[in-house]
Amino acid sequence: MAGAIKVGTWGGNGGSEWDMGPAYRIDSVKINAGDIIDAIEITFTRYGLTETQHYGGTGGEPHEIAFEDGEYIMSMEGHVVDYFGLTIIGKLTLTTNRRTFGPFGAYEGTPFSIPVAEGKIAGFFGRAGSFIDAIGVYLMPN
Repeated sequence: MAGAIKVGTWGGNGGSEWDMGPAYRIDSVKINAGDIIDAIEITFTRYGLTETQHYGGTGGEPHEIAFEDGEYIMSMEGHVVDYFGLTIIGKLTLTTNRRTFGPFGAYEGTPFSIPVAEGKIAGFFGRAGSFIDAIGVYLMPN
């Protein structure tokens, strides 16, 4: 999508690359987390089509975030942690123009954050295997 830029990643080099690309609208995000971020599932609309993509493993408790009309993600923050020798994402918080969700996950390590002064987070990319190893974002004007 025109005007989108990639920022990041934060995390480790494990797992495989994944990239949902920028979306016109993120409809919902499901984060599976226990001690760490096990998986992320994003439902989004792009070019008039809605699709869902799942990245990561099957562990953790699901936390579903459904966004209201006109609501969009303005910031993401989290922690990169050493989890039994793996460098992965241990904690995530998403903040929209209306609400804050999280933190999900319990492990704390090296903090990171991506606040968006103008625009929105329009997509995610990173690395994943059994967990979310790394995460980055697409930024776009509103």
